[in-house]
Amino acid sequence: MKSSTHPAFGFLGGILIFVSSSVKAQSISGRIVDENNNPIPYANIFIQEENSGVSSNAGGEYFITIDPGFYNFVVSSMGYKTQKFGIQVPDKPMKMDFQLTSSAIELNEVEVKVKRRDPAYEIIQKVIENKEKSRTTLNSARTQIYLKASEVVDRKKKKEAGPPKEEDPDEKKTGDIDPFEEARKKELARLEQINLVEMQLTLNYLYPDQYKEERTAYKRYGASAGLFIPVFSETDFNFYYNLVHLKGISEVPMISPISRTAIVSYKYKLEQTLKEEGKVVYKIKVSARKAGDATCNGFLFINDSTWNINRLELTLHKGGLKFFDDFTIRQEYKEVEEGLWIPHRQEFDYVTKSGKSTFRGNTVLVYSQFERNYAFPSKFFGNEVAVTTAEAYKKDSAFWNHTRPAPLTEDQYKMIRHRDSVEAVLNSKKYQDSIQAKFNRVTVGEVLYHGVGFRNYENKSSFYISGLLNILDFAVVGGFRLGPHASYFRKFENERWIATRGSINMGIKNNDLQGASSIWALYNPYRLAWGGLSVGRQFQSINSFDAYLNQLSISNYILHDYVEVRHRKELFNGFYIQTDANFADRSSVRGYDATSPLQYIIDEDDPIDFRGYQATITHLNFSYTPFQKFMTEPNRKIVLGSKWPTFHFTHRKGWKDIFGSDVDFDYVEFMVDQKIPLGTLGTSKYTIQFGKFANSKTLPFVDLKRFRQSDRYLMSAPMHSFQLLDTALNTTDWFLEAHYMHHFNGAMINNIPLVKKLKLRTVAGAGFMWIRENNYRHQEVLGGVERIFKVGPRRRLKLGLYGVVSESNFSAPRADWKVSIDLIDTWKRDWSY
Repeated sequence: MKSSTHPAFGFLGGILIFVSSSVKAQSISGRIVDENNNPIPYANIFIQEENSGVSSNAGGEYFITIDPGFYNFVVSSMGYKTQKFGIQVPDKPMKMDFQLTSSAIELNEVEVKVKRRDPAYEIIQKVIENKEKSRTTLNSARTQIYLKASEVVDRKKKKEAGPPKEEDPDEKKTGDIDPFEEARKKELARLEQINLVEMQLTLNYLYPDQYKEERTAYKRYGASAGLFIPVFSETDFNFYYNLVHLKGISEVPMISPISRTAIVSYKYKLEQTLKEEGKVVYKIKVSARKAGDATCNGFLFINDSTWNINRLELTLHKGGLKFFDDFTIRQEYKEVEEGLWIPHRQEFDYVTKSGKSTFRGNTVLVYSQFERNYAFPSKFFGNEVAVTTAEAYKKDSAFWNHTRPAPLTEDQYKMIRHRDSVEAVLNSKKYQDSIQAKFNRVTVGEVLYHGVGFRNYENKSSFYISGLLNILDFAVVGGFRLGPHASYFRKFENERWIATRGSINMGIKNNDLQGASSIWALYNPYRLAWGGLSVGRQFQSINSFDAYLNQLSISNYILHDYVEVRHRKELFNGFYIQTDANFADRSSVRGYDATSPLQYIIDEDDPIDFRGYQATITHLNFSYTPFQKFMTEPNRKIVLGSKWPTFHFTHRKGWKDIFGSDVDFDYVEFMVDQKIPLGTLGTSKYTIQFGKFANSKTLPFVDLKRFRQSDRYLMSAPMHSFQLLDTALNTTDWFLEAHYMHHFNGAMINNIPLVKKLKLRTVAGAGFMWIRENNYRHQEVLGGVERIFKVGPRRRLKLGLYGVVSESNFSAPRADWKVSIDLIDTWKRDWSY
């Protein structure tokens, strides 16, 4: 027979149970003292039966709430002998003091004082003393990793202005929206805002910092741009090092809470003493002394006796984070052999807000099948740090259901079922044909403005021609021109592609016909090899890198008929060769009506008058980056960069009498550039180049080595130009040019209490130029502040204000202000300078 309980009785019974349980628990309070009855601050009280404990305060006082019964209290403190006390807790509050005896060993070395720091500092100090052992225990290893990275996008709709509109019952019709269908659409729209990547990989490690990933399974649902997927060779969450480098996450490396100088950056507090699997574990709260870009907040769990990390939970807030507003690291360690603790599970939570949208991401890594001291073949480790097999993309749902150690959420299961069903429809020929027919349908809007496009999904090709309202263009010489442009693109299965583009236009004022066409092909994605052919007739800038106002001057242009062939390929890792061959017929624009609306904006010069000539010129460029790191996909190579500088050599040759060429010269140039991370002090970049014309028998003014004139107010690319060079220069002789920029990334300004709230960052730089011709010398230094603004979930804008001082041996010292605008490269996740 079923028994039933009246709801009122259940509610009252719940209250009685709560009250009785509250009455049952009793309090124990007292002090912990030494032999001289002096209080012992921050001593640990561990209750074995409860598997938890508390700590005394600065006055040695403690307070515990516990049920009546018999318990074993283990009382300990640094410098004192640990003692166990068996206590019968009565059914009423009780007072109980504990007395500890100083350790004889400690007494010979330490003077025991009443005032002591939180014991967390001593625990952290012991971890620091033992971290070298923890860091070097592992010489080589191999382990399997399952990775799940997910993102949920919460897009809040704008509230409608004014009061909600009342429905008119008379307006309702039998064809109203089905509420169940509306709910289904909302649910599908919600699932569409979930992105997910699953990956299975083998991680290979060789002490101290060599990693290689073998990605054997990969599946993506939705977009992956906002997901955090670590590359172990770049982002190693090893907190036993003094600095934790978070490339792609933070502008600066994070100071580890157990670094040698951590006490300068962090405060510690012993929150709790736990007993887990027979081990005493200290829970320590970590707080940054000053809010800065290189610090974090959270908790460390430290194993007693072995003094190593059991687990951690640390959070970085904005500051130096590149794309995230918050980033939390959870890392669990597991003892696989006696004394050997390795990461067992990692979890990262990250949040990005943009307008009314919030992007919440989570990445989980689960480690398994750990093999210590794995014997790797010789030359196994190198510059290839990750490789994805072709089979990785072919794993089906049965594989993932069997492999997945971290379960999916209910929403993730729903999303996968939804996307799999949608993908089946999207890939069907019927659907593809319908979408292609819709896309290829010509509309009035396309003809007039958007342009007409045609797509063939079977051979992955597309064609586009501009709309009628987009055929108007503007040229510095002669003003407006009319003409269409068109393009064609096709991609092949192995990541190769071919693209063509062409245009033709007529000058309204001069009735002159011009145009250009080109064809480009990426024929070897793994070697980053491409080639192209271009032909055309157009007005060409003599110095396309000159100041913006100079680009608007007619005196900076010639008429250029050309045929050009270009090719670039990586011969071996990090070594690239690029070759160009160009034939051009160059002539003056003096015969043209060059007037345009620009004459009302700038002081216009006359066109340069010269006798036309032909020029056959080749370029040969070598660049080499030693130890370039890269990832290998089935059909392509992804370059990750190097800690070493990049070396460049350029030879530009004007060939006499080849295809009727009138020029004869040889130009050589050497250049080196590098980006240098300097830890918490910021990042430096430099560029040094020098060169000369080894032969200048017939050297037209178009081909001289030129130096850019500075813009008024605007900062030009500081790694390739000067900010206070008041005129454009050129030379045929030896020259030396050097540029340097250092971004402190908050290292200096964060020490100023109020100013750091402005989120400004300081930057400094310098430039130097020497031209042997006339022994010309120019140097300048700059300093300023920058601020980063969020312009999207993964887009960042950097504005800068700088003061520049310059001096040369041909002009007096001068000073001026400059402003800069820079958008972050979301692919490289870095700024242009």
